[in-house]
Amino acid sequence: MRVIDLTPATRGLLAPACAHCVWWQTADPPTARTPRHRGSARASDPPLPSPLEIKQEWERAVSLRGGLFGKALTEDESVLGWMHAAPAPLLARAHTLPAGPPTADAWLLTCAYLYDEEYLGGFQRLLVELMGDLKTRNVDALEAFALCPTRLEDRFRGYLRERNLFNHETLEGAGFRPVKLAGDVVRYRLDLAALVAVPRHARLLEAWDTIAAQPI
Repeated sequence: MRVIDLTPATRGLLAPACAHCVWWQTADPPTARTPRHRGSARASDPPLPSPLEIKQEWERAVSLRGGLFGKALTEDESVLGWMHAAPAPLLARAHTLPAGPPTADAWLLTCAYLYDEEYLGGFQRLLVELMGDLKTRNVDALEAFALCPTRLEDRFRGYLRERNLFNHETLEGAGFRPVKLAGDVVRYRLDLAALVAVPRHARLLEAWDTIAAQPI
């Protein structure tokens, strides 16, 4: 099992629905904008960018600033899922959400997608790898919006797709602390500078695989 940086060069790992999604990048989805009526647009007006163009431009901007816009989890030739994050100022939607806005010095976890939504181990693997990577890049903090409380049946889901919010219990288990509450939405923060340097999770797993493969 490998964790791969998400960059413009590796965006092909994403499912089409995710590769075109701009919910976090825009305060209002492009489909909700008032369409131009035929004949109302001047010839000099530039065409509105497509969701794909908006997303690709955002990916380039985040990668130039931090080297990646998330992590993907793979096994052999299969993609198991991914997690996105970006500097808070580059996420227009984050400034309109309850319990926002995120602090300017933080990166924000935006979403996570696992083909098996209850593969909590995969979610945790992606989160640990992303936290460690951002710490080495001298990012001050990682923040996320979460739902609180959550249903018992969601206890193995790190991310709740239908609400575009994380599971608060999963974040708390990783060391995040609540900083602002608005209704059932809570903004969480993890100060990366306070994390103690430990061996990379991936290296620990590789070492375990090597030990397990030795003949008895």
